[in-house]
This record gives sequence, structure tokens and C-alpha cells, in this order.
Amino acid sequence: MDPWTELNNRVLSGTAVDTSFDQAALESYLSQKVRPNMVAFPSLQARIDALVARGVWDAGVFARYAPQEVQAVFARAEALGFQFRSFMGAHKFYSEYATMTPDRTAWLERYEDRLSVTALARSDSGAGALELVEHLVTQTFTPATPTLMNSGKANTGRLVSCFLLQDCTDNLDSITKTLAFVAELSKGGGGIGVELSNLRARGESLRGLQNVTKGVMGVAKMLDHMLRYADQAGQRPGAGAIYLNVLHADFLDTLNAKKIATDEDARLKTLSVGATIPDIFMIKARAGEDIYQFYPHSLFQETGREFTDIDWTREYEALAANPRIRKKRVSARRVLEEIAVTQGESGYPYLLFEGHANRANPIPNVGTIKMSNLCSEILQPTRPSTFYPYGQEHRDQVGLDVSCNLASLVIEQSLASGDLGRVVRAAVRLLDNVARSTAIHEVPAVKRANDEMRSVGLGAMGLHSFLAKNELVYGSPEALEFVDVYFAAVHYHARRTSMEIARDTGFVFSGFEGSRYQSGEHFAQYLQQDFAPRTPEVQALFAGHTLPTRQDWAGLVADIQQHGLAHSFVMAIAPTGSISYVSHASASIMPVTERVETRTSNKARTVYPMPHLNERTEWFYEEAYDMDQRRVIDTVATAQKHVDQGISCTLFVPSTASTRTLQRYYLYAYARGLKTLYYTRLKKVSVENCAGCAV
Repeated sequence: MDPWTELNNRVLSGTAVDTSFDQAALESYLSQKVRPNMVAFPSLQARIDALVARGVWDAGVFARYAPQEVQAVFARAEALGFQFRSFMGAHKFYSEYATMTPDRTAWLERYEDRLSVTALARSDSGAGALELVEHLVTQTFTPATPTLMNSGKANTGRLVSCFLLQDCTDNLDSITKTLAFVAELSKGGGGIGVELSNLRARGESLRGLQNVTKGVMGVAKMLDHMLRYADQAGQRPGAGAIYLNVLHADFLDTLNAKKIATDEDARLKTLSVGATIPDIFMIKARAGEDIYQFYPHSLFQETGREFTDIDWTREYEALAANPRIRKKRVSARRVLEEIAVTQGESGYPYLLFEGHANRANPIPNVGTIKMSNLCSEILQPTRPSTFYPYGQEHRDQVGLDVSCNLASLVIEQSLASGDLGRVVRAAVRLLDNVARSTAIHEVPAVKRANDEMRSVGLGAMGLHSFLAKNELVYGSPEALEFVDVYFAAVHYHARRTSMEIARDTGFVFSGFEGSRYQSGEHFAQYLQQDFAPRTPEVQALFAGHTLPTRQDWAGLVADIQQHGLAHSFVMAIAPTGSISYVSHASASIMPVTERVETRTSNKARTVYPMPHLNERTEWFYEEAYDMDQRRVIDTVATAQKHVDQGISCTLFVPSTASTRTLQRYYLYAYARGLKTLYYTRLKKVSVENCAGCAV
């Protein structure tokens, strides 16, 4: 065992947690592993010349700046005196983010180098790069893993790696095209969500032949195999999710594919499953009534409309009463119970409450929200594409799909900066640069949406660690008050920055005209009340910060109506994975699962004591599995008021929890207005982190 790993493990070797061993492990790792194996260069220019010549750094990045501007950015990063605060943070960075030699025996980038090059690559001026590198090094916010890992590099992966596709309509040309798109995105490390509700159910007619179609599972199995085949040259497994409406006749068959006892031939081994749930289903489930599940081709033959074009809550009764539409009757509560059983076994399906998502949709004029992504925080309207056979490609109609441009504020550092607005402005401008620098030509509907809609998703991490440091109980009234004030302020500054970009550049996203942004309807809550701290405890957390008032919002809404917005969406809270270790923060806005987290990789165990863990804060680090999950749901519901997309919300339950308990949580989450639920995680059951878009 490496000496640093041995020291790290001694954190838990005694009767009490001793975090001094983690600091000793950190110093051992840096002094014995990293520094001796860091390739040295006589000067910064020599480093740049060498790494450009080796094809590591992109020469074009440095060509945009004067040499003194480049020097100033690297000098600023160095002067900030960054220090890792945990062994896990340093180990994650140097294992996963810093560039190494091809044989992986030595490092070519230090922490300051990677952040400096990222700042130069994601800025449009020397002053902008100086501003950005300060935020990146001090970790007031952190870009998504692909942005941080790939910015400024030559011949490397994409800046975004999370996509939504609604191309899969009910014909073979569309299905094969979607498979090709999934392969293209997956080979670059993309995590992909695909909407399948328009596909014919098993046993429907095809070319007049009855009971011949293979249904959703036939396509799902092909997607499952494709994700395992196109696996980024073996470096990372493919990752994808299908979304299927609970009113689709194949829903229960698809759900069964994620159960432990499923026949091996029917199992979806790699592909995740999400359930799209309309209001009518929840109404029927609460009432204990039966509900119909419909056959899409029969529905199309009768109405001329695709499954996802139906407003199921408004039109359900008329469609259910139509004898010419094929359907089957099931108990809504039984379906909900099957969802709970499957979540208990595998963590799936993710849940998308379609009604809540669309009531909050700020651009219904563009389309409706029908699906989400691999981590269930991206919620944007999509429009299907129509593809024609070879020789008729000129008839193709390109719809709207989605790419996820993400970053996360680090709550503690963003507030410690003394100017939350400045932090948010820098984060949104970085995300704007990512959107402008992204062009997924292989998938036309993704490229079109990015070009025209330029959506971004600014999230946050470190909520529980921040609350514990300040001796606030997760989910308490004071903690919820903090969440309410913090995310209202973030929303204000993100919108103002988007307006300023539109004003200064003239770019306004397609669909602003006729949106709830233009009418001001989307901002109604901010014009009716101030989101300001009331209790002394929360007031102290915002000391020195100027928070937006109703008058500020009124002025911003007027500016938006005059100048427009550059981004169709600005916020989404992703689950955050390894980057939260590097940023020394608890993950996302979820509670921690362990005060001292243990990880096993390549037969070696590493431990991660939570930030600021000591005898004083230990009590405030109540572990997620010991918590009433209604406190988690309340926390997410409070933040959701200010987040225009979604929040990756995980439920943490002991393995002894009944399916009835899970169903109560679903109903409570729906009642509290949540748009999505991500995994259900059972204690002692391992569920892999989101590989596609964790930041």
C-alpha cells in the first residue's frame, strides 16, 4: 500500500475520526508522488512551447493573446497560493484532470497550469481571463468536468458531454438515425437521454400485419448494446437513459428490464430508464383508481398525433372513452408500486413529473418538456426531427435536441468572495463561452438547439458542508430560508448577466418573442415579495452581500423586455461527482451519506472526511440515510422555485424501507412541486455516479 493511502486510511483507524492523518496523507502524496514526477520546464514560455509541440495544448488559445497577457494569467494563478485541503481532492485532480505523459508516469500540468489554460481558452480578452482564473483557482465556482478537463487542449474531447435526443420517432429511418447519433455522442464520452414514447408498443400492427412489432424493448436493447460498444475507446463506459411515459403500453415491460430477477436476454445492462409521469397518473394513483395505458400506433391512426404531442391530463378522458384507440387497463397504484419495487432493486427509474415541468416552462411557445437527461436535471423543450431515406435527405426536418452546458457554484467560496453577483456573472460568461464554442455537427438537432437557444445550466455544490460549518441543521427552517435567499439571488444575477450579453452582443435566443420571459410572467414571484433573510442566523450568512430587492427585479424585468436574453435557460443543479472532492465541498445540494466517506478503487480504500468535520460540526453532519427524506424534498422544492430547469434529487433510504414508504415519498415530492427525482439509493447498495454530466 502506498504510504499516502496508508496514512489516509488511518483517519478511521482509531475509536474517533482523526482528520490530521488526511492532511498527512495529502502532504505525503504531493511530496512523494506528484512533485517528483512533475515534468519541469525552465520557464513558462518553454512549458507552453513544449506542450504545444507535443500536441497537448492548443496553439490557437495562446495566439489570441499577447505574451504578457498569458504571463499575467499564469502569474495570477500562482500568486493566489492555492492549497488542496484533502488527500481525496489532490488525488482526484491529479488522477483525472491533470494531463500526464502518454505512458502515465509523469505529469505535464500542475493545478495552476490546468486552471490558467482553462481561463485563457474560455475567455475573450486578457482582462476576462484574469478575472476567470481568479474564480477558478479560488473555487468560487467550477465548470463541468469535460469543460475543465478539455479546455485549451489540442485533439481532445468535447466541452460538454450530456445530451438529450428526441429524434426517435416511429419509423425505421428515425430509429437507425438515432442509433447512429447515440454512437457518435457516446464515442466522445457523452451521456445521452433518448425519448422513446412515440414508438409502437409490442404487438402492434406493421404494414397491415397484426401483432408483429417488437415494441420499445427492441430499440432499448439496441441502444443498450450501442452504449457498450461505443465506449470512448475503452476509457469510459457509455452512459445513456431512455425516457418512457407511464401511459405507454410497454411501460411495465421496460421497467422489468431493470429488475434483478429479469431474464438475462431482457435485461438492460447499461441503459438507464426514466419514467415520464403526467398529472393524470398521479391523480389516479392518489385516488386509488385504474388508468389506461395506450398503444401509440393505434393512437396515431385515430388522432393523427404522436404520443408525446398529447396533453395527457387534459385529453385523457376523451381518449380513454374512444373505443377505436387500443389500450389496456391497469391499477395506477400497482404501477406506482412497481416503480417503487424496481427503484428498491436497482435505483431506477428516474421520475419526471411532466405537469410540474411544463407549468414552470418559460418558453412554452417553443415546445413542451417531454424528457430529461441521464442525471434528471436538464429540462428543456425538444422537437423531433424527421429523416428521410438515402437520396431524399433534402427533405429532412431538423428539430430541437439539447446539449447540457454546466457549471456549479461552490456555496461556501462564492459567499466568502464577498460579492455573489460577481461570481455568478463570471460563471454565466464562462458557460456562454462554452455554448459559443460548441458545435456538435454530427447531430444536427443538437447543434441547432445550441446555436439558437444557447441554454446553460448553473448549479451549486456544498450545501450540506456549508450548513454544517455554520451549525445549521440540513432541512431545518433556517436552512430552507438560506436556500430560498441564496438561489433567488443566484437567479437574479444569472438573468441579469444573460440580459447584458444580449444587450451588448445583439444575440437573443430564438423563442424569446412570445415567451414568459418577454411577458414578465416568469418573474412574477420576485415582483410580489423580497427574498431576504429574516432570522439573525441567516442574515449573518449574507453579511456584506447586496441582495436583490423587488425594485431590482422590476428594473431587470424591464431591461429583459427591452433587450431580451441570450440564454433560453440559465440554471440546473447537477449531482456533481469527483469535482466536489477537488472543490472540497459536499456534493450538490444533497445531504452527505457518510461523515467520513469511504471509496474502494482498484482494491485500494480511500476515505474523505467531510469539510470542517470536527467535534463541533459532527452533529450537524446528520447522514442522509438517517434523515426523514421529506427534509431532502423540502430542500429541493425550495431551491426549485428559483431554478428554471431541474435539480438532480436523490432519495436515500435504508434497505428495510417498504415500497409503501417510497410511494409516500413520490406523492410528497409531487405535492411539493418537484419536477424530477433521480436515483433512489438504498444503504449498502452501490449505485454508480452519473458518468455523463456530473460536474
